[in-house]
Amino acid sequence: MHSQSDEMAIRSLAAAYTDAANRRDGAGMAAVYAPDGQLEAPSAGEPVVGRDKLEKRFRRLVEKERDFLFQMTHSGVVEVNGDTALARWWFTELKQPTGQPVEWVCGVYQDECVRLDIGWRFARRVVSSPFRWVLPEGQAINAALPSFLPLSGCLLYTSPSPRD
Repeated sequence: MHSQSDEMAIRSLAAAYTDAANRRDGAGMAAVYAPDGQLEAPSAGEPVVGRDKLEKRFRRLVEKERDFLFQMTHSGVVEVNGDTALARWWFTELKQPTGQPVEWVCGVYQDECVRLDIGWRFARRVVSSPFRWVLPEGQAINAALPSFLPLSGCLLYTSPSPRD
């Protein structure tokens, strides 16, 4: 049996990733990974391995490849086994790839987590988006971000990078 604090820490990890994605913070998205962590998206080619490469990939995603992104991660399941854990999170996204129509996506993250000296981190995330709908042209999206509170207690909070 694992402690509730382990499960809560892993749930906070998933929440911190979604918070960073919605704030368009590529560094914050990468911060939830182990130094040698990897992201696999079978539909996107080879896995991205290592926190530095993940940060570069996430920065490019939020700064150049998306005009808009709003991700909602739903309550997941977590199974802790000592210093490792498995977790699964279903999510929905409303997003607009740069210069493309708005999309509504339903997907799933399947995670392998590891406890490090700095706390729980994702060792491996596999993301799949089995349901994707392109919305009709002309749907207006107000993508202006609000001012964010500097939540000092928020796991892995980083300041958003300036937008072009």
